[in-house]
Amino acid sequence: MNVKDKYAIVGVGYTPQGKIPERTTLGFHLEACANAIEDAGLSREDIDGLICYRHFPPSTGEQDATPYLVAQHLGLSPAYMFQDAN
Repeated sequence: MNVKDKYAIVGVGYTPQGKIPERTTLGFHLEACANAIEDAGLSREDIDGLICYRHFPPSTGEQDATPYLVAQHLGLSPAYMFQDAN
């Protein structure tokens, strides 16, 4: 399948790394996505897919940070969602 000129990753979002008190797995995902959206110069309405890198087990008392949950918290309705475990 040729995907040339059909798909693009246009923004990158970074977050602090490591064990940071008061930060949740979901919070890191949301910050990274918001930073990537800003980096790309897009609005949320422009986004039709969401790929979350790697699944990290939730800490005690946290929700599992699935692509669906990330999209829901960001106000996105992507047609495509996936989680890459690398």
